[in-house]
Amino acid sequence: MTTRASVLPRWARRTLVAVGTFQLVMRVGGLVAARRLNLGEPSSPRIRRVKTLGQVTLRPESHELARIELDLVLAGAELDLTKARPAIGGIDLILKCALAGGNVRVPAHWKIFWESRGPGGVTVKGGLTAPDPASADLRIDLSAFAGGVTIREV
Repeated sequence: MTTRASVLPRWARRTLVAVGTFQLVMRVGGLVAARRLNLGEPSSPRIRRVKTLGQVTLRPESHELARIELDLVLAGAELDLTKARPAIGGIDLILKCALAGGNVRVPAHWKIFWESRGPGGVTVKGGLTAPDPASADLRIDLSAFAGGVTIREV
């Protein structure tokens, strides 16, 4: 009886199985978390999204938008706030990113204030920065591990 040599070495097969298993666990875990934790619609004053391995695209249209929370793991976010109107006191954008990041589009006249923790950061391209949180239309609180967010004015 003859045996056929494998195309891939044993270590490569084990690595592929481990990576595939990791991705499956992340995907299923993310779907379960999203099902339990996601809340709000584009017209809601409060929106929360959880995403692993993929992308979240949000275009809120609320006339009293107060809070958006995004929890991202190995994921990206596209957030377009050009049609949203801030509630009195502004909008709080809370981002928790692990190997993830996002882009946020805001109207040109908005004032932005941000705080960032961890190895990641906030980049503002254009727009006005607010000296303190009370005077800002958009307050960003970023907790990142190798992630960040870019703010662009429209």
